[in-house]
Amino acid sequence: MTHQFRNIAGVAAFALVLAACGGTSSSSTNSSAPAGGLASGGTFTLALGSDPGTVNPYKSTGGLNRQVYAFAYDTLVGRGADGKPVPQLASSWTTTGTSVTYAIKTGVTCSDGTTLKPSDIAADFNYIKDPATLSPWVALSLPVKYSAAADDTKNTVTITTQTAFGALVQGAGAIPIVCPAGLKNVAGLDHASNGTGPYKITDYVSGDHYTMQVRSGYTWGPAGAATSAAGTPSTVKIAFVANESTMANQLISGQINAAQITGPDRARLDSQTGIKRFDIPVIVGEVNYNEASGRITSDTGVRVAVTQALNLSDLVPVSTANKGTAATNLISEAPVACPGDETTGALPGFDLAKAQQALDAAGWTKGGDGIRQKAGKSLTLKVIYQTGAPQTASAVELIGQQLKAAGIGTNLVGLTNAAFLDSLYTTADFDIYYSAINVEFPYMATTFFGGATPAKGGRNAGAIANTEFEQLSAKAAAAPADQACAIWSQAHKSLFKRADVVPISSGDRPIYASKATLSTVGLFAVPTSIRLYQ
Repeated sequence: MTHQFRNIAGVAAFALVLAACGGTSSSSTNSSAPAGGLASGGTFTLALGSDPGTVNPYKSTGGLNRQVYAFAYDTLVGRGADGKPVPQLASSWTTTGTSVTYAIKTGVTCSDGTTLKPSDIAADFNYIKDPATLSPWVALSLPVKYSAAADDTKNTVTITTQTAFGALVQGAGAIPIVCPAGLKNVAGLDHASNGTGPYKITDYVSGDHYTMQVRSGYTWGPAGAATSAAGTPSTVKIAFVANESTMANQLISGQINAAQITGPDRARLDSQTGIKRFDIPVIVGEVNYNEASGRITSDTGVRVAVTQALNLSDLVPVSTANKGTAATNLISEAPVACPGDETTGALPGFDLAKAQQALDAAGWTKGGDGIRQKAGKSLTLKVIYQTGAPQTASAVELIGQQLKAAGIGTNLVGLTNAAFLDSLYTTADFDIYYSAINVEFPYMATTFFGGATPAKGGRNAGAIANTEFEQLSAKAAAAPADQACAIWSQAHKSLFKRADVVPISSGDRPIYASKATLSTVGLFAVPTSIRLYQ
């Protein structure tokens, strides 16, 4: 079947979290354009809460990382407001039960001036699946064995899988495409770029900023977007600002054009004339356990007891700065692919007495300091989280207080984005990580809650080995769309019952903009949509 899509207008919002990918959703306090007319050229400055570290698209799928390199790299397909795929590098596609053939747009060039060929795209797909590469994109977006073939004469790329994969168009279509020169020098992409995107990275100062310059002649963006549009900034600066109050001050003073503000500074920004707010629904608070051998939380009984010691109803308002609700689904980002209440009846509920009884029965007895011990080992958990949002730190502190009531000690460690990702995917030195994993499709969640660990090229930082989840996930991934959601829901409930993951709260990630507008695909700004105003 062949798919052709008309232009789909974006909506003005974006958000940055630990997410892998994002869907499209927004609400705004003011959807009108700024008062001034469109600017000619100029610099658009976006503040991020942390330096994401590497922006090599082969290596990174984290939200902050992707927001930066989205300016420099295109994908085969984008995602429309209804959640369906829309053309980007591919103008159309045909599918079978186990393959997708993309027709590639003509005239696409790389930032070094070379013309992109279908065989270059196939080389990318073959590179990321190489076991020596260990690219997280395979586990995240193409979690099946596949082959890639190109026909430069017909201008097509075909991805063929060994087994059925219901989301093949979107999965293969979400891979960021690196140009040939970038593939030849992969190490050089950590803080530079070589793609077909509308901007090229020209400068990087560690811990301070990235600078990008617009590419003239770019015409193949999503929905036919081009950099010749009026108001397109000639320069984009990504500034790293660790403090939300500082970001808010910079927005009000006009030093920056956009920033994500999720804490108490929202109140004063909402009252500011000329500052617009855009909301995107996401999972805000979530507890994830490390189940690797040797970790205390590898014991299912301990994880369930820890979860029972958490009063989620008290954590919800703290984790969302009184702006959210209890999470009822593993995925909150709209449009939710498989909506419904998955947590009720599946997630262990708050019951301090049961938690204490379970720990007593397992031989964890309270010491003189009130913290439980067993065989000379203290029941103290290392909890890591990302710094930047004050409500995140408050939520983690409350978690520590709640666990102490059950005799569970905590070591709370706040980390920058780069250090946090290093702890997850390199050292695995944590018992709990508090964060929010937001993905656009259920199959993308499988890489975080099952399958390969980071050491083997996956994103299963918690070393979760839930056989029921993996079996149900495989069944759901291969199922027709009208049957998959019921199976995905069962799979997610199997995670909750074992306390592999504990969704706490849903809310929004407000983005505030000054003298600028933009649109999003889910959690990420669409670079070609950014418009500067005088």
